[in-house]
This record gives sequence, C-alpha cells and structure tokens, in this order.
Amino acid sequence: MSSFLRTAKLLRQRIHSTPSAMSVSYGHGAFGEAHLAGWIPSITDDESLFDPLTTSGSRLQELLASGELTSMQIVNQYYRQILTYNGYLKAVYQLAPGALDRAKALDKMRADGEILGPLHGIPVLLKDNIGTKPAMQMDSTGCNLALVGSTAIKNAPIVDSLVAAGAIILGKTTLSELMWFKGTGGIPCGWSALHGQSQNPYIGGGVVNSDGTVGHSSPGGSSSGSSIAVAAGFAPMAIGTETEGSLVSPATRQSLYTIKASLGVIPNEGIIPINRHLDVPGPLCTTVKDTVDLFTVLVGNGKSGVPSGTYTDAMKGEAGWGELRIGTLDPDKFRYDESIQTRIPEAVEQIKDVTLRGYKRLEALAAEYHHYVDLRPASDFEYEGSNAIFDLLVAEFESDFDAYMRGTQGAAVSSLKELAQWNKDHADKALPPEYPNQMYIERSIAPNKDPSRLERLRAHIAEVGRSLLDTFDNHGINVIIGPADSEISKFSAATGCPLCSLPLGYIGFNGRPIGLMAMARSEVTLITLMSAFETSFRPRKPPSAFLSKAVRPGSS
Repeated sequence: MSSFLRTAKLLRQRIHSTPSAMSVSYGHGAFGEAHLAGWIPSITDDESLFDPLTTSGSRLQELLASGELTSMQIVNQYYRQILTYNGYLKAVYQLAPGALDRAKALDKMRADGEILGPLHGIPVLLKDNIGTKPAMQMDSTGCNLALVGSTAIKNAPIVDSLVAAGAIILGKTTLSELMWFKGTGGIPCGWSALHGQSQNPYIGGGVVNSDGTVGHSSPGGSSSGSSIAVAAGFAPMAIGTETEGSLVSPATRQSLYTIKASLGVIPNEGIIPINRHLDVPGPLCTTVKDTVDLFTVLVGNGKSGVPSGTYTDAMKGEAGWGELRIGTLDPDKFRYDESIQTRIPEAVEQIKDVTLRGYKRLEALAAEYHHYVDLRPASDFEYEGSNAIFDLLVAEFESDFDAYMRGTQGAAVSSLKELAQWNKDHADKALPPEYPNQMYIERSIAPNKDPSRLERLRAHIAEVGRSLLDTFDNHGINVIIGPADSEISKFSAATGCPLCSLPLGYIGFNGRPIGLMAMARSEVTLITLMSAFETSFRPRKPPSAFLSKAVRPGSS
C-alpha cells in the first residue's frame, strides 16, 4: 500500500472517531491548521511582495517576466494568505505537496528562456470534484465523507492541460457536498458534512440559514470554495464546474468573472459528475484577461470557432459594444423564488435598483438594446409537479457517478448505492440532524425508472429551452442579459448555450455583491461582452469583511 493510501486510511479512521457533537459548521473531516486536510506547508512571515486580493494572474506574469518575482515567492505568499484566513472561510480543502517543487522547476525553465504560455508559473486551485492522480497526493472527494482517500487513477484531461500550460496546481477547494446534489431540506450552498460551512468573504456575519439556500449571506454554489478562494486572495484563479448555475451563482456572490462554455467545448471526463452530458468545468477569476487565458487552456487545441487559436482576439474593450445587440429581462419576473431566497424587501429593492441602473448603462453603450424581451419564465421547466431538469439529472445521476467511480481508487464506496448506505451507516456525521436529507441520491438509486418519462422530460426541456433561441431570433439580438439572482441559467442547461457572469455592484443591506448573467450563442460573443463590460462599468471591489477573521498571530 502506498504512503498516500495509508494516510487516507488513517484519515477515514479519524473521521469515524470524531465526536458526533462537533458543530455542523466545521464538518467531520480530519483537519489540521487553518481547516486544511493533509499536508500543511511550513512558511515564514516574510514581507508581502504583492497584494493577493488585487493582483491578477496576468499582472503576476508581468512581474515574473521582469524578474521582480519568482513562482516560488508567489506560491509562498498564497500559502500565507490561506493559512491566515482559511480557518474562517473554509474555501480550501487540501494543498498540493508538490506545488513548491513545481514552482522551482518552472522558475528554472523561465531562467533558461522556456515559457509555456500566460499561465507559466501561475497557481491555480481546483474544485474538489476534479480528479487528480495519486502522484499529486490529493483526494478527489466532492466534499463527501465516504470519498475521503479517493483519488482518480489518472488526471482529468483539464488537469493535464493546465500542467502542460505551465500552471501550478496549488490545491483543491471545498464545494457544496456532491455538487449540491445530495439532497434538499434547506442544505445551504457551501456546506458539506466533510468540511462544514464555507463563508462569503464579503459578509461579516457569516451565512444566515434563515435567509434561504441561496440567501443574501450565501457564498453561492456549488463551486463555493473556488470562488471564495479567488476573491479572498488564495490564488489568482480557480476552476469550478457547473451543471446548472454552479459557476455563475458563486461567481456573482464573490464578484468574479466566469464563463460556462457550450456543452462539449471543454472536456469533462475525470470529474465527479451530476450528469456527463451537462457538466461543464470553467474558470473563476477577478479579471476578464485571466478568465480568457484560463478558458483557452481548458478548451485546448483543435476546437472549432476559436479565433486565431485563442479567444484573446474577442477581447475588444469598448470597441466591442459596436458588435453587441442586447436584450434584457424584467427583474420583477426573473428572480429567485422565495423557497430558496427569503424575500427581504430592503435587499430586493436594492438589487433591483442596481440592476436597472446597469440596464440603463447597457442601453447607452450597446449597438442595439431591447428592453424586457419575452423569454419564457424559468418556472415553465416544471413538468408533472416537479422541475424537469432536476428530474432528468436525478434519473441519470447513478449511472454517471458509478462510471466515474470505476476510474478511482481508495474510496470507502464504489457506487452511488453504496454511498447512500454508507451515509446511513454513519448518519451522525454524514446526515446530521441539521441536514439529514439525501433525497437526490435516494431517488437516483430507486428502481423502475420509466424510460418513456425520461423521453417526455427531455422533450419538455427542449421545448421550453427553445424559447431562448426564439428570443434571439425574434428580436435580432445576440446577447440576453438578466439578474444573476435568478434561475435563467436553466436555459443554458436546456440549450447548451454558453453563459457568463458580469460583476455589477454591491448592496448596502449587507455588502454582498450582485451581478448580471448573460447568454449568447457563442463564447466569442460573451468574451466580447465581458471585455467591453469590464472597461465601461465600475471595477469590482475586493472583499474586506473577512479580514477581521485572521487566525494566525500577527496577521491583519
């Protein structure tokens, strides 16, 4: 047995012996300093060489090129930030033990004149549903207790692409347990039985469960940890995944840029799935340039529709507005339902006000502007009393999950049925009284799925989704924009059209960021929009509310 697998076995034993009285906020994983599992770096409190909250990956690349920084210095600075604040934010699950050695090797390559691209020597964090091989010495858990110690037999293709591009895999981030596809019952975004509750760095008081699953204190999800980590300066960029909403929701809550690609553009093999046909990995960054650089690497070579081999040509700044024909959605009709976001009038009115001012600015800038285009409401995805997209995901979850597990080693379970039973056998930790629900798992493993109903679900989803394409055509527009605090991401899932986030502002209610979501028929159009937006709207502000939560002596 390898030393890594022996360590994983010990971690599972520690999980099983953890007192059941442990707070649901901290989870039942075997954590050390700064709420990190596994290896923890030894660092010195050296002087800060750059501001991790405001320094982008592209700026770090400039400092590396000029010789003002080395990749080893960059990694150590991010280690200090993580060790200082992760104990409160719970954004990072594990750090990669080989990151410093990788940084040293990349520094030598740079000194020898060999540069692999814009990510050369830049740290990147991975959402912990992205498979990594045992040599990387990190779990791939989906933040599920039964998967502690599990690793993929080989890297997910996107991990190999990142390594080939010169990126430094810094570690794995936390997420809403099983990509928020474990169960309902008020389980908040950013929570898992493994790591507890992740926190939004913009919100001083932490998550308030009474304001809903995606309430105004929420970090969003399921790519919660990746988004929190980038906003809090744990890395300049991170990878998340989305089936429906899991990139754009946390990107909005942490005032970040992301782009969810059209289905099939970025490979999703080697990732713990909800649905292999709909899951899409994507970038989470503070700037459009970083987003596009990372997106380009994730897409890889040989994809059609990529301008000049990369997407950078689509970044046209203010000049891009001349190519954009925009339709906006009514914020009174497109907003979260009260069942998942408690209606707080003060917050709702502030969000609407900022959204409408954003629309007014779009109207002045775009080549064409159409106010309140006629997209069908997201509630139309309901079919026979439940959400058709979720019903389809539930029906196919088991087979896709089991297929993923056949490419892993070291887990306590090998199938979704076994995972459901493991959770029951360890219910005091895996199904705590506060969040005892695993409804999506239970429904997925239930026998006698009706194939004819699955076909009816697909047909209904396609019919409602067609409304998006009709809206583009009927108004002669190439972008549809609506409030990020809504379920319009369902139309992206239904049609495969790409989706992006646009950080718009912050509300006085609690300081939380708000934003817009945009859909188009191509990634190129969205990148042109993002680039134009970034140059014409107020710049995003880094968070400050979490800075009082430092846990290392001498930290500010």
